[in-house]
Amino acid sequence: MKNINPSKSQGTKRIGTLASHEIEKIAIQHEFRIRSGGKISASILLESFILMMQAGVSSYWHWAVSISGLTGSLVSKQAIFKRIEPAWTATVKALVALVVSAQGGIHPGEVVFKGFGAVWLQDSSSFHLPDILSIKFKGNISKGKQKSVAKLNLVVNLLTGLCPVMRLDSFTLNEQKLSDSILGIVRAGDLVIRDLGYFVLDVFKQLGNAGVFYLSRLKHGVYLFSITGEAICLPKLLSGKNVLDIKVLCGSKERLQVRLVAIKLDEQQAAERIRKAKNDRDKRLNHSSDYYFLLGYVIFITNVEQGTWQTVQVAQAYRCRWNVEILFKSWKSGLRACRLIPLARTNTDRVESYLYMMMLYISWFHLMIFAPLRWAVHKNTGRHLSIIKAALWAVNNISWFFNGCNQTMEREIKHYCTYDKRKDRLNAMEKIYSFLQISLG
Repeated sequence: MKNINPSKSQGTKRIGTLASHEIEKIAIQHEFRIRSGGKISASILLESFILMMQAGVSSYWHWAVSISGLTGSLVSKQAIFKRIEPAWTATVKALVALVVSAQGGIHPGEVVFKGFGAVWLQDSSSFHLPDILSIKFKGNISKGKQKSVAKLNLVVNLLTGLCPVMRLDSFTLNEQKLSDSILGIVRAGDLVIRDLGYFVLDVFKQLGNAGVFYLSRLKHGVYLFSITGEAICLPKLLSGKNVLDIKVLCGSKERLQVRLVAIKLDEQQAAERIRKAKNDRDKRLNHSSDYYFLLGYVIFITNVEQGTWQTVQVAQAYRCRWNVEILFKSWKSGLRACRLIPLARTNTDRVESYLYMMMLYISWFHLMIFAPLRWAVHKNTGRHLSIIKAALWAVNNISWFFNGCNQTMEREIKHYCTYDKRKDRLNAMEKIYSFLQISLG
């Protein structure tokens, strides 16, 4: 295993974006302390894990060797085993929330969010795990075999970066069951932006009654009515239109009054969405012609009035979800949890600590490499930075983790980590960039 520690001789030692004393302070707050005569501090435990992960190994023996390389002291694998306890899991979870808060914020000059007390994003993402973990993190059944999938549920304030909710649940706990959890966080005058999975009309109604604003994409199949109560055929209403911005009643029973905004996508974006729908792995889905037609539009519902947001500002507000969406994508691209979590690790605290430590590493990668370079690379080269390629580069060039990204590294990333240009489909970053460039036409 490589013993790479460029920060040792640089005074205050930094791990990712945090000084070691900051990590120790958070560890103490969560009751993780160096034991009497002990050698394993929170910062050493974390740094040695990152180096072990970079080497592609994950056993306690490898972890002990990594710590010895950093400290010069002999450490047993049993000593590490005893340290991976609930206090350590809580410590790493708090560190992830802290780092996420540093990249979740919106630029203070973002006009579209002026006037809101807070802007809350509620989102989730799933991670496949070794099948043996299905007892704790139950997933889908594939070919008669129970799979293990963990789902990370996240609530973050995009104005301040505050992250009050970060929890790992089983994949079988769907977002709709967690939809009303936001009610205990928000206050009157706040704005909630939600992933489509949290679409529950009764919760939207409760948010509105509490003086809270919301923004969501429209769930397909939800009944729509005019303000006077007539049923609306949305494909017919949208036919021939590039933009629609009207008040409607939403839901066959709820009849919730909302503002519906639909913006037509360009032909390439629409074709990509249709292609993905037709290639859906669930063959039970038999999409209608109306469904495919509506894929040509991005459709929102909100209770923010036109006097506050113009039509295009609705899309501009929703696009801020991409900051966290990109973070989720980088987590998935870089975690490779099935490779890094030993099959014998069925203890909940140990599994969760592994997951949070990997999330912490990828969050630092996003904050220190991907976020600063993604637009600069596109501006200089005309190509988009690939999260997967950049994550693979980062694993093989770990010195950025301790000293930041220098000009030589930036040059390598620009050369090796961009998408190849393709004419037949959009890559992930092109989809995001196209969405950000939505035009009213």
